[in-house]
Amino acid sequence: DAGQDVEYLSVLTLEEPVDQVKRVAVAAKQGQLLVTAFHPELTSDLRWHALFVQMASQHEKASKGKGQQKDFPLSPLPLVEIPYLPSLA
Repeated sequence: DAGQDVEYLSVLTLEEPVDQVKRVAVAAKQGQLLVTAFHPELTSDLRWHALFVQMASQHEKASKGKGQQKDFPLSPLPLVEIPYLPSLA
């Protein structure tokens, strides 16, 4: 079960249930949060990217006049400078 106001965007129906589970959510949205159980950037389907851009645009418009917005950093931090990133070695 999902929390309040969660919208399932994509659900996979399993041919054979696993532990009595027949359907699995693979993408969902709640407010300004978008989650997937796969990597949409690795597919040629641009609908996920379009949805993300649409959500970001709506959020930006809704937040106008509600205080100062944070600016994006000029350049991303190199991975070695992110202290909470676990090491894979």
